[in-house]
Amino acid sequence: MKFAILGTGIMGRGWITQCAMTGHEVHCYDANADILSGAAEACEKLAAKVAKKFKVDDPDFTSKAAAQITTYTDQARFIEAAKGCDVFLEVIFEDLKLKCAVLSEFLPQLPEKVVFWSNTSSLDINPMAEAGGRPERSIITHGMNPVPMMPGVEVVPGAKTSAETVDFTRQTLLDMKKAPFLAPNIPGFWVNRLLVPQMLDAVRLLEQGKIKVEDGDIGLNTSLGHPQGTFKLHDFVTAPTMLRVALQMYQASNDPRMYPPLTLIRMVKNGEFGASTGKGFYDWSDPRNPKARDLSEYVVSSAEDMTDQIK
Repeated sequence: MKFAILGTGIMGRGWITQCAMTGHEVHCYDANADILSGAAEACEKLAAKVAKKFKVDDPDFTSKAAAQITTYTDQARFIEAAKGCDVFLEVIFEDLKLKCAVLSEFLPQLPEKVVFWSNTSSLDINPMAEAGGRPERSIITHGMNPVPMMPGVEVVPGAKTSAETVDFTRQTLLDMKKAPFLAPNIPGFWVNRLLVPQMLDAVRLLEQGKIKVEDGDIGLNTSLGHPQGTFKLHDFVTAPTMLRVALQMYQASNDPRMYPPLTLIRMVKNGEFGASTGKGFYDWSDPRNPKARDLSEYVVSSAEDMTDQIK
């Protein structure tokens, strides 16, 4: 099969790698030239990690995957390539207005047969489906990060998604060695509807001075069997993504648990995004041995502390 993938950030690269290493032809584009320029190399490294972790007995596994990937610096050329693809997969920022604007530009140029997948982690598929002009062939495929390492994929149909699109999507994902499961089209779907409030509550407890980063993650890791604690997960998801997801979920649900904590807002403002920038809830100077940070400066115990937080 042939995939056209729009967006080559962390999640985009995960999907590019997943598609390529399972034998699919991949055409990808990103409006950010700097992000696009490093995509192919990053995907090759990710494929190598997959081969090592899962003990793939094929010395050419990584090179075969890399050979499946074509990147485009020119949008028009990418669209021409996308016209011959089976699936158009969007993996851009969690901003509904932006997604709808981009999809209304790209999708009408493609043949009707092309199925539209969105990797959104929390947004309603229906506005995107209508913006792209193919609601019957539009569906959410929310992969977990990193996509090639995590089998789960939320499959979220819209109000007009056809049964054929659901069946096609499920079977395609199964063929790609994923574990698809149907989820409801509600804010956060299934996984983030449960996970995001927990992650935000952890930040609030830290903000109240009730828990420290290291203790919090050790507790979840050793008591609930989490492969990593919530603060380390925050750093991999990145603070800007958590902020966007939380705010989108709050606006869609009016659930106060989804409102972003001051600490998360301040970390975004200070460029403390997480592993990608070298600093978040952990210091990632040594990526193999991240150190939990002392974030007592973010504790809010008075009105003065609160006003200091937003400076």
